[in-house]
Amino acid sequence: MTLMTIIEELKMKSCQFSVELRDADQIIATLRDQRSDEYLNASTRLCYTEKWLQARAESLELECNIKREPLPRTDHEQRVHDELLKAYSLQIAEREKSLEYWHSRYAVDTATINRRLKEKADQFRCVSARRAELQKLYDLHEGEMRAWLTFKKERAARLLREKRLRDSATRIQAWWRGVMVRRALGAFRHLRNAKKLPTKGKKK
Repeated sequence: MTLMTIIEELKMKSCQFSVELRDADQIIATLRDQRSDEYLNASTRLCYTEKWLQARAESLELECNIKREPLPRTDHEQRVHDELLKAYSLQIAEREKSLEYWHSRYAVDTATINRRLKEKADQFRCVSARRAELQKLYDLHEGEMRAWLTFKKERAARLLREKRLRDSATRIQAWWRGVMVRRALGAFRHLRNAKKLPTKGKKK
């Protein structure tokens, strides 16, 4: 029992050592990746710093080498001031003319719109009065229209009833005439004395 226990413990420890070895390999690979990433980041930062220092040095050199222009003269400033005043005065005059034009245009447009509104209001009043007159006329003739519609329905029903009566009378007359002919009644009595066609006898 002691030997078996020792063997099982050895097996368990070997499994544990293999797992720890596998984990150590993974940790080593991760550390290698981190080291390579840190190296790349450091190199990138170093390159960026070098380029920035070079650019800053070039900008400082350019600033030191730039020559400052002399200050403008007084007469030049006065001329520029006069030109600006002329330009502003022209713009102000144009804006005033445009304002006057739009004031007049607004007055004309408002007058035109008011006139059109008045015309439309007159037309609406005329149409409303005409509609009221037509409504009154319709109300007056409503009874006549209903009477005319009732008369048309009754006439159609009467004509249909008369047609049915005529058809029924015609059928009855045709039937009665056929009966009179077959039985030689009334005006068809002379048909009794008419010679009947010989009929074929029964074969014996």
